Amino acid sequence: MSQHIPQQPFYPQQQLPPQGPAGPGPQPPQPPQPKKRRRWIPWAVASGTFVLGLVIGAAPSGGTASTSAGTPQATATETVQAPGPTVTVTAPPVQVTAPPVTVTKPAPPAKTVTAAPPEAAVTFEGDGTYEVGVDIKPGKYKTAGGDGCYWARLKSLDGGFDAIIANNLSDGPQTVTIKKTDKGFETSNCAAWRKVA
Repeated sequence: MSQHIPQQPFYPQQQLPPQGPAGPGPQPPQPPQPKKRRRWIPWAVASGTFVLGLVIGAAPSGGTASTSAGTPQATATETVQAPGPTVTVTAPPVQVTAPPVTVTKPAPPAKTVTAAPPEAAVTFEGDGTYEVGVDIKPGKYKTAGGDGCYWARLKSLDGGFDAIIANNLSDGPQTVTIKKTDKGFETSNCAAWRKVA
């Protein structure tokens, strides 16, 4: 460490004694010099103390607890796992088609329809044998006749000669009453028969 050495003040009014051939003579007395205080010393001491405190405080303890500090404190190491990055995944839309539903309903109960017997005609024409009450209704009928118009009321439908109740053969108009008790009516070569009563 360098030390500052104060220089002697220069006094211009001071006369130096003459130098003789033998060298300098006795020196006249010097006025007393004022003492200068070294102001940097307290600052240097304070700075050194501060630095020394920092060095001691920062020195590693070496894992050994000081006996003057009391009971050593246990240290625990805790590992904390930071959460990973959040990843957003957009799934494609899923379309769900419901299967068709088949509903089976019980069939309605069957209806029994009884067909009415065909209504007997009140007008008929053409050659043949007609059953009374089925093909034709009983009653009074008329025809315009025809060339060799023949008709016969029958008590049976077996085609025998004895089944004829009444008959007639004529070319002109004819009238016949068919009864409920008759089984059939035969006609040939006649115009249409129409019920009049």
